[in-house]
Amino acid sequence: MELTQQQLDAFKKLYPRDMQLQIVTLDEIAECTEGGEVDWSKVNLGGVADSAVLTASDPSCGMAIGYVVFDAICLFIGAASLRSSLTAKCAAEIGEAAGPIESALEQYIEVLMDSNSSTTANAGAVFNIVSTIYSGGCMGAVLSAMFGNLSWYQNALYGATALGTIVAALATDGAAEIGILIVELATAGFLVNDSITCARACKYN
Repeated sequence: MELTQQQLDAFKKLYPRDMQLQIVTLDEIAECTEGGEVDWSKVNLGGVADSAVLTASDPSCGMAIGYVVFDAICLFIGAASLRSSLTAKCAAEIGEAAGPIESALEQYIEVLMDSNSSTTANAGAVFNIVSTIYSGGCMGAVLSAMFGNLSWYQNALYGATALGTIVAALATDGAAEIGILIVELATAGFLVNDSITCARACKYN
């Protein structure tokens, strides 16, 4: 997978005040990222491989939301391997970035934590979490928090690719993406665990 000009242009629109980003070219990103090839399995966000549980034993509500948001976006863009390197610090920053739409996410997290929810319902909840982040104007801040530990060019490469995948899926009725998420959820127990921990940390009813 390679970054496209359309994806880069959309990414630039998220950060109109970032002058370095506004003038960077696709060729420059490719030159500084070993050809611009996107391989999520090679990305390390700074954590230690442990995708099964939260790395923080007693997270705040904001941090716990950050884990769930991260999980949802990773599954949405087909990058579940990133979960193994997520740090508590990064999760807290993601939670802060998603703060303005925190209350809107509660209903979807409650679906994910419910053992009676079907896989289709969980896939729909993941889709709605990502959609809410985007429509709520928080996607730029969330992606910055997610990829903040990468080099500048890697941040641009993976952030723009993630955004491109998200925008393309949200432009449809969601049926195809939900179908993909149903498959992804089969091996994503960490999302349910993180949602349960989030509900406890945030004192959801």
